[in-house]
Amino acid sequence: MSAKEARTNFSDVLGRAYYKGEPTIVEKQGKPVAVVISPEEYERYRRYKEEAKQRFFQVVDRIQERNAGKDPEEVYRDVTAAVEDVRREAHGRQP
Repeated sequence: MSAKEARTNFSDVLGRAYYKGEPTIVEKQGKPVAVVISPEEYERYRRYKEEAKQRFFQVVDRIQERNAGKDPEEVYRDVTAAVEDVRREAHGRQP
């Protein structure tokens, strides 16, 4: 929906988000600039984002624990090799 349409129909946009749970993407010159969502949807997104952030730092902590005392160059080589393996797998290439 264009920004002008959203402004003109703002009450309807809010009602769809709140009562029906329907998000509305607002665009300017054909490019998305905002999304109107229900408070419940926003809270789910916020919780998911926070949980993902916590999981990420837990993984980082585990990696640091596993590599404590190892030669940083060896760790770098191992990580580089693992990243290359993942890239090859993602692109369907063989070593």
